[in-house]
Order: sequence, then structure tokens, then C-alpha cells
Amino acid sequence: MSPTRILLLTNSEHGQANVFLATSHALLTLPRPHNDDDDDIPEVHFASFPPISKFVAQTSHHALSSSPSSHPIVFHPISGLPMLQAWSRPEFEAERDGSRHAQGIRTAWRKMQVLLRVTLPWTGPEFMEIFHSVAEIIRRVNPHITAVDPAFAPALTAVRHLGVHYLILSPNTIKDFAMPFQPNLEALWRYPCVGSAFAFPIPVRWVPLNLLLVLLALLAGAWDGHRRRLGEFVRVHGGGARLTSLNELSLGPPDGGVKVLVANRLALEFPLKVLPRHVVPCGPIIRPARGVGEVDGEMAGWLRGGPTVYVNLGTHVMMSEESAVEMATALRILLDHARGARWRGRGMEGLRVLWKLAVEGEGEGEGERGESRVYRILGRDVESGAVRIVRWIEAEPTAVLEEENVVCAVHHGGANSFLETASAGIPQVVLPVWMDTFDFARRAELLGIGRWGNKMSQKTGAPWGGELGNVLIEVLLGPESTRIKERARELAQLCRQNGGGRVIAAKMILRESKEDDMLSQSSGPD
Repeated sequence: MSPTRILLLTNSEHGQANVFLATSHALLTLPRPHNDDDDDIPEVHFASFPPISKFVAQTSHHALSSSPSSHPIVFHPISGLPMLQAWSRPEFEAERDGSRHAQGIRTAWRKMQVLLRVTLPWTGPEFMEIFHSVAEIIRRVNPHITAVDPAFAPALTAVRHLGVHYLILSPNTIKDFAMPFQPNLEALWRYPCVGSAFAFPIPVRWVPLNLLLVLLALLAGAWDGHRRRLGEFVRVHGGGARLTSLNELSLGPPDGGVKVLVANRLALEFPLKVLPRHVVPCGPIIRPARGVGEVDGEMAGWLRGGPTVYVNLGTHVMMSEESAVEMATALRILLDHARGARWRGRGMEGLRVLWKLAVEGEGEGEGERGESRVYRILGRDVESGAVRIVRWIEAEPTAVLEEENVVCAVHHGGANSFLETASAGIPQVVLPVWMDTFDFARRAELLGIGRWGNKMSQKTGAPWGGELGNVLIEVLLGPESTRIKERARELAQLCRQNGGGRVIAAKMILRESKEDDMLSQSSGPD
């Protein structure tokens, strides 16, 4: 009997790939019977584009250090253009600046078209190159079970066309797959349309506008000319293959009883009345990382200097100079307020800020002096070491969040950022940038674990530094700050139950592979 072969198929962007890296680590380190032999040790095959290969190797090495009897992860490079490179082309007009507004009627159509192209950014020939590469890897590995990234349309199309046993492994939320199953058409009038800034449940006066936004989203998908042309190209050049993308998965269950494993759980979600049978909440699927002290001893020493606010708006959010100035203004307000005599003894003495800042073009950054507008606002704290502005942090975000002195995280509302912070038990302040990030800002408030940092400013277009500064004060020092901290810790304990999401996902994948093996044996000759 040969080992169970598991194939993981994902885009190489960390927003999608991190759940696969985390799950592959869990697959290698799951406890096994004391009498296990090689047949009980799964073979993990990881297929993606070359940029992620070094992180796969790091994950494998990390797992083998605690489970030396496991097989190393086998990496299979996929030929073709990675998704980020494809949708970074100028025609996509990607929105990267954290000062953008939520969508309204005037912007909804264009934003939905951008969203549709982001998940299908390839031309026909580019798509088919990836499709054929994935198909060849599947034939070579001959996996017992395949886990697929829902945003990786060429791989979804290939596994469906080849008829392999597969499931979906998703960093997305339960809501993203459960909306069509809610009773009484609640998806239309109770839950905010993706990209909107509406409250939950939607106030009655805003229901007509939400209905219109949902209708525009559906029409944008139905009338998407790029998708139609790409689907025809795939059918002709893929032997009759049917184009499959995230859009289909969000509108209904995959055919054949395919399960969708999500890095979310009901306690971290908008209240739902129906959980579809095919959706399996695993909880946050967090990639284990080496501690800050192992990676960067100097940074670890600095973090030990006092309570720290960690500002990281993600890899793809490039701040304009004006936005960087607004952030600096907010931090100035917080630091000045926290140093007031009335807050002594509240645990915020020596408050610090670690700010990972990515800017558009040249300008603000670590070590900038003189005419820098950010430096003019924060300069004295940069000089004293209370504020550290960096372009890059060697340690993984999860490692920084696990540091004892990190007391609040400011991020853009990406799924990974939200769930990593929730798992660390730290209050969070969200500055949503695009589409589903507005949902995560709303979740932070609904769950009582943080605040939307620039809600009013995004509605009015006004400068947001003052609003964010006051929100940070509220979260760290306000009347509700103790309750926010306690609630964040409670949810973190829940996220870690049963080994956490990565262990639950790994066990589900192994269970599915065993079921497939039993079915294949039962269908064999008598």
C-alpha cells in the first residue's frame, strides 16, 4: 500500500498561498500512531508558481525539525504568468491606496469589473498554458486528494475537467460561500453588498441601494465580455473544458458534493441562519513562523522596550504621500494622548509604534530626514526610538503579532491580516481599502475586537488622520478598551481549539483522501 498522496494547488500570492503553507505544515506534523510506517506518512505535493517555492522549502524545513520522520514537501513549479503579475498590468487600474472610498452607485459597476478581472486576469493563451501545466502535474503525481485555491481558475478548471477527487481550501470567509443559502432572500436586504460600507443588519433606508448594488454585481458578472471570450477559448483549446472560477463557487455549491474548507468559523462571522452542508468552517488557518528573536534579534530587543502598536497595511497597499501624512498625524495624536499624566498606570507607559510603510514612488520611509512631511510630524519619536518606520520586516507578521508587547494591530482588512490578528488575541483597527476589506472592518466592530479606523472619513472624503487617532485612543485607552482586549483574548482561545484551523483542515483533507480510497476499493472487482 503506497502513502497517501496529497496535491495542493494554489496561486503564489501570500493572500491565497498562506493557508496552503499552513495546512502543509500541519499535514507533516499531525500525530501518528506509535507503530506508524511509511505508508501512514502522507506525501505532500505543493504546486504553484516559482515565487512561492522558497516559502514552501522553509515550511517543509520547519515541519521536519519537529517531525523528522515525515517526507519533505515536494514542490512542482507551474508554468505561466502568476496572478499578481497578470492583474498588475495598467489596464486593471488596481486600487492600492488606503484612502479609497467604499463603492457607491457611481463606482459599483467599474469596481465589480475590476474584481472580476482580478480573479481572471489572464488572456486565453496565458490561461491555457497554466491549465496544461496543472494537468500535467496532476497526471504525474496521481494524487488521492487535491486541495485547490478557489481564486486559481486554471487549476479549478483543470481538476474539474480531469474528474479528479478534489476539495476547495479557501482563505475566504463563510459568508462568501453561504449567501445564496440564506432564507427569505436575506443576501439582498440583510447583508451588506461586497465593497459597500453599510451597517449590519442594513438599515431600512439603505435596503433599496443595497439591492441595486447586488443587482449591478450580478449583471457585471453576467455581462462580463472577457469571461465569455475566455470561456470559449478554454472550451475550444481545452478539449471541451468548462471555465470554472471563484464566481461560480460563490453562487452555489460545487458539483459532486465537493467540500469547501474555509479559514473562518461561525464565531468570527456575520450572524448566519444557514450553514451550507458543503462549507466546512476550520477556523483561522495560520502559518507557523519562527519567532522574532530567531529571525531578527535587534527587532526583538526593540519590541521589548514597551507596549507597541503594529501598523502593517499589507504588501499590496501602496500609500500616497498624503495618506502617509494622515497616518503619521493619527500616530502623533495617539502618542501625545497616551503620554498624558491621567494614563499613568494604565499599562501604556513607553508606548511605541512599529510602522511598515510602503509608499508610491520615492518619498517617506525609514531614515528619511529634513523635508520629509512624515518626519516633521514624528521626527522626535523616530529619533528617540519610540517610533520605527521600516520598509520591510524580516519576521513574519504572525511572529510580530505573537510578541507579548504588541497591544494593537492596524491593518487594511485583508482576510489573512484580520484572522492572524484575531488568532493572536490583539485588538485591531481596520482601514479598509477595497471590496471585501470593508466586511472585515465591520466584523471587527460586530465582534467587539476592534474598530473601523476611518469610517466617517471614507463616507465624506475628509482627511482621516484625526479620526484614526481618536479611534486608536478609544481602542487602547477608552472606556471600552478593557472589554475589547478581553473579547479579543476570548476569540483567540476559541480559534486555537483542537489545534487551530490548520490542523482541522489537514485532518479533513486526510479524511477525504481515505474516503476516496475506500470508494475506489469498493468499486473494484469482486
